[in-house]
Amino acid sequence: MSDTKVSRHFSKASSVYEEHATLQRDVARRLANSLKPWTLTLPSGPVLELGAGTGFFSRELAELLPERKLIVTDISDEMLERNRQLFEEGKLNTDKVEFRQLDAETYQPDDEKFSLITGNFVAQWFRDPPLTLDRIAQALLSGGLMLLSFPGHESFPEWRKICVDLGLPYTGNELPDTEEMVYKLSFDGKQVDYYEDSQVMRFPGALDFFRHLRQIGSSPLHEKRLSPKQFRMLIDHWDRTTGAEPVSVTWHLVFLALKNDS
Repeated sequence: MSDTKVSRHFSKASSVYEEHATLQRDVARRLANSLKPWTLTLPSGPVLELGAGTGFFSRELAELLPERKLIVTDISDEMLERNRQLFEEGKLNTDKVEFRQLDAETYQPDDEKFSLITGNFVAQWFRDPPLTLDRIAQALLSGGLMLLSFPGHESFPEWRKICVDLGLPYTGNELPDTEEMVYKLSFDGKQVDYYEDSQVMRFPGALDFFRHLRQIGSSPLHEKRLSPKQFRMLIDHWDRTTGAEPVSVTWHLVFLALKNDS
């Protein structure tokens, strides 16, 4: 996916993201809960957050690890500025927080080393998630942890079924394959564990679902798009299949922990 497109989508969504990204907020809390058992065993060192957005998980990190240096990064300057503003509005201490514009796909850690590298709902935006994450994981200290959450490739079966029913191409963004991720990251002294589940979101109609994707910066990025006629056909058919009921959309959620034992 184009880095420019991703950045542009999220920059446009920066002012409304907090209001509409309810799933991402919930997952950030769950990711924070999964981090709690690790906080006492992490080696000394700074924390790197990838794709921080407006800061759902950044604020959780600041409260969980108040004595650590926290490097909060995102590809979008607008998202980072909103993140900084919300830190200030929440009266959170920013003395140990560095806000840094960063494209994780081109980032070279060089001499930087981290006790924790983490990201909430960011790995799905990488063109090659295992390759990018494996490269960044080289910056983990011995005993360090990479902790991630992301939507997996089994997301949106309802949308996919409507496309099959109508003979239309599925234009959703490609999402990471969990088994491929785990396999490709499980080398060089790295231990990988993961947990999967699903969460259903409901919308008044199919069009509301696609509006929601746009409001959180997650609109499809494929060059090939449905024509207006095809899109209208998809919306109408999806709404008809649910009758008077809301449109349900299932997210496949993945929580992944990589420990560097080298």
